[in-house]
Amino acid sequence: MAIVFSGIALTSVQFLLGHAVNYVEEGFKQQWNRTLTSYYMEHQSWEGVQEQVSKILENPPRQGTEIPIAAPRPNERFYVFDINQVIVASSGPQDVGKSLKEIPDDNQLTKNWTEIVVNGKPVGYFWLDDKALLRQNRLAQSIGESIIRSMLIGLILTTLLAVLLGSILTGRLTGPLKELTSAVRRVGKGELSTHLEVKGHDDIAMLGQAFNQMTEQLTRNEEVRRNMVADIAHELRTPLAIISGKLESIQEGVLPLAAETLLPIQDETIRLNRLVQDLQQLSLAEAGKLPLHRRTIDIYRLLERIFEQFAFEFEERGIQGELRGESRILQGDSDRLTQVFVNLIGNALLHTSAGGKISVRVALWEPNVSTAVEKKIGGRKSRLAKGEEDYESLEDNELRPNKGKSLDWLQVTVNDTGEGIPPEELDHVFDRFYRVDQSRDRETGGTGLGLAIAKEFVQAHGGDIEVTSELARGTCFSVFLPVDLQAERRDISE
Repeated sequence: MAIVFSGIALTSVQFLLGHAVNYVEEGFKQQWNRTLTSYYMEHQSWEGVQEQVSKILENPPRQGTEIPIAAPRPNERFYVFDINQVIVASSGPQDVGKSLKEIPDDNQLTKNWTEIVVNGKPVGYFWLDDKALLRQNRLAQSIGESIIRSMLIGLILTTLLAVLLGSILTGRLTGPLKELTSAVRRVGKGELSTHLEVKGHDDIAMLGQAFNQMTEQLTRNEEVRRNMVADIAHELRTPLAIISGKLESIQEGVLPLAAETLLPIQDETIRLNRLVQDLQQLSLAEAGKLPLHRRTIDIYRLLERIFEQFAFEFEERGIQGELRGESRILQGDSDRLTQVFVNLIGNALLHTSAGGKISVRVALWEPNVSTAVEKKIGGRKSRLAKGEEDYESLEDNELRPNKGKSLDWLQVTVNDTGEGIPPEELDHVFDRFYRVDQSRDRETGGTGLGLAIAKEFVQAHGGDIEVTSELARGTCFSVFLPVDLQAERRDISE
């Protein structure tokens, strides 16, 4: 860039100097022309012009006067001719009175002399030796050469400085990139715990932070994968062992082929089928391919039916169940939503002791930006009000707000008075096969898929779910679902 810039600058300087030289030449001739024309107009003849020219040559005027700035030197010739081509003034007085033909190189003079015109008529000619102009040209060239030398020195210094700074900057840029490249290769070889030391706040630092977040996520995903394999193996091992043991005992004649002998086999087969079905539904939901059969649903009536299903268990465990709220209409898959709330209420029952209480409340969402999920819900509602999102059923089963529709958010809370969840466990309660109770007891732990399925099914409806909890005081799951208020009013009126 320095070389290109300098080349352009040098070319421009040379071009401008050429124009300057031509301008100076024309300026000299014009000044002499004005001086001689004024003299002729004043005297109406060339008589005495030699004396005037000699004064100018002996005392060249300074810059700012109307007479030429520079005059010919003693070895430089200057002639003034009358209309008859006779010299009337000269830099050498001995030439006065000579005709043009008596001067050597007269052809050159006639080609370069300048005509003096007064009142539209030529009255004479003057000729200025090229040496005087050449002297000014050399001065301009000297100035130009000085400028060019300065620019070349500047070019060299700028190039050296650019190379130095480029080397320093390149080192600072490529150093972290080399470390990042090395770290990426280590991750590619399976070293997922690779971590970069990030310094600063520039783009390279942001890239390093993103890399660290990626490796942390990969490490967590790998841990989840290993745990999932272990959990699946654990969930399959027990029922398969029971089925295998029972069948071997029947084959060996130890147990009779009776209904009470086959009942445990059937129970474990049902458990295996349920586990496989849950995994299949969870995989479809995570891939966005879960089929939803949407229809108009009264969410309050749906929860009433679920409470009826749990009525015996509430009574048997000595737990109080409470459903509050009012009818709310939304579009959704009743079977999937039923499974969501069955999982949530069933989970609350497992972790609530006798004498406790499980409360379910249905209401329109009221803004509370203290939680991450409600910040997101509030943001989507704000974008809806501005008409920035669409509310339509997509192939991936996500619902988005639609301009022109009065969309709001329905909040269903499932609150229990159980033992609560430790704060460090809250971020993992929706992970598949994750249990707060690590004992893996079937009565208290289940398969660890219920909450993961609930979350995916809610998100498939375009909603979200969050959990808050306090140890020894209870847990609250909040489900947020989009509801079309205009459609709700229309359904109620019909």
